[in-house]
Amino acid sequence: MKRTRVFLLDDHTVLRQAVRMMLAAEPDIEIAGEAGDGAEGIAGIAHTLPDVAIVDLKMPGMGGLRAIPEIRRVAPQAAIVVFTMYNNPVYVYAAMHAGASGYVLKSASREELLRAIRAVRQGAGFLQAEVTKPLLRRLVLDARLEAERSNLTLREIEILEFVSEGKSNKEIASLLAISDETVKTHLKRLYEKLGASDRAQAVAIALRQNLIE
Repeated sequence: MKRTRVFLLDDHTVLRQAVRMMLAAEPDIEIAGEAGDGAEGIAGIAHTLPDVAIVDLKMPGMGGLRAIPEIRRVAPQAAIVVFTMYNNPVYVYAAMHAGASGYVLKSASREELLRAIRAVRQGAGFLQAEVTKPLLRRLVLDARLEAERSNLTLREIEILEFVSEGKSNKEIASLLAISDETVKTHLKRLYEKLGASDRAQAVAIALRQNLIE
């Protein structure tokens, strides 16, 4: 049986040693290496090329969020499990976006950490139940805000198109047969919907969201 090689990256020495002992007792897991800070960990991972890296988020110097992309660069075959005390959905999203495949709290049971390691080793993702609910709640809120911001009227989109072409309020008013004040009112509303502060930012956001071409 080919064992899963795991690298531990955590600045809490006692916790790291406890996790190492726990994992080493599993017949399908072996410890490839360990480190107490991001830079040392990246060097160790590049040297040992483990199957799974267990990474803490908060460490002196280079923290986990900065280390994850570097780990992906030096060892693209390694699946990354974040092992942290922080269940803030912002951290969860940032870690997964950076390249982590799993997210487990340090309050998790031994069985849950083992499930995470085995799941990501097989190419799956793993989110501990305790972080899934707040993450989903955050994603729903973000989606609702995005929908509200993007809910532009046809006239507002029309005005945005003219703005992206560099036309002034007076030129837009003339083209649409409306007053300058009406153009200003439309611009104010679409700024609010897009979360923009000026014409350039509104156009940039609209292009990014494919609202205009």
